[in-house]
Amino acid sequence: MKKHALLGLVLALLVLLATLPAAAQDVMELARKEGKVVWYSSIALPIAQELCNLFNSKNLGIECVLHRSGSGKLFRRLLQEARAGIYNADILHTSNIGHFVTLRKEKAIIPYRPKGTERFDPNFLEKDGYWTILRASVYIPAYNTTKVKPEEVPQSWLDFLDPKWKGKLVNAHPSYSGFVSVGMAALVKLFGWEFFDKLAAQKPRIVQSAVDATTFVVRGEALMSAGGTGYQTFDAIQRGEPIQYVYPKEGVPFIASPQAILAKAPHPNAAKVFSDWLFSKEAQQVLANHGLYVGHPDVQYPPSLKPLKDLKLIILTPEEAVKMRKPVREAFRKKFGV
Repeated sequence: MKKHALLGLVLALLVLLATLPAAAQDVMELARKEGKVVWYSSIALPIAQELCNLFNSKNLGIECVLHRSGSGKLFRRLLQEARAGIYNADILHTSNIGHFVTLRKEKAIIPYRPKGTERFDPNFLEKDGYWTILRASVYIPAYNTTKVKPEEVPQSWLDFLDPKWKGKLVNAHPSYSGFVSVGMAALVKLFGWEFFDKLAAQKPRIVQSAVDATTFVVRGEALMSAGGTGYQTFDAIQRGEPIQYVYPKEGVPFIASPQAILAKAPHPNAAKVFSDWLFSKEAQQVLANHGLYVGHPDVQYPPSLKPLKDLKLIILTPEEAVKMRKPVREAFRKKFGV
């Protein structure tokens, strides 16, 4: 009886392993010995936790340990830990591609191409394999559908500067949110700093994260966000919340959110196994279900999600993201007083 039970356990484990993209057997064995993978991630907590829980349900002997925070906060934490000689994280995932350019220059990340990504949209791949785009979205305004009439909805980013919206907007802080940092940098590229001088004069509510901005609009504590995470707005719409997108005629900033394995990862093999899984169809479909754009060619997007090809995109290069990261943070503090 015990032999049958043992055989059943072995067969079950083989079936579970088959759900992962193929990983070299020695890597898998070493990953099991490491026992866990520590993921520093800026994606919204419910989605990050959903992914971790799904991975852990495989019972591979590798536990996903999640540390979720804003992109800026995670990046600063990583740097502070490194200066102190502390290396906790195996994988970093943020919404500021500039972080990864900096880390590559510092030799703090290693090249690793997750299994199966050779079929991905090339726009989601870094040519040398130092990072791979886990998910993408757009920095897009939103309005409360019970508070703002259809004919009042802005048609341009400049419409948010109309005095009638003074004190009725919300904006997240770029020092915390990499999503907001890159989004604002793209708007500076388009309109110059004068746009944010005028936006600051509108006295918007300032919140920590882009997720908070969506929440404020849903609750009616602000009539509109002057920019937020497209996927968070999508999830809120799917829940039936009174919120809808604003599509400015000038376009919306495209935010690519990379992921990379750290050079001093304490669990390097587990990091490879987890990375392979995150870029599998199963995990990528989870992201697509939440209104995120992914590189996997076989995922099915929700019918209500506007295809990326139908959006007018404002794109910041990785080098521009690096160059603008500090100026955006400093200018925001000066102009908005926070």
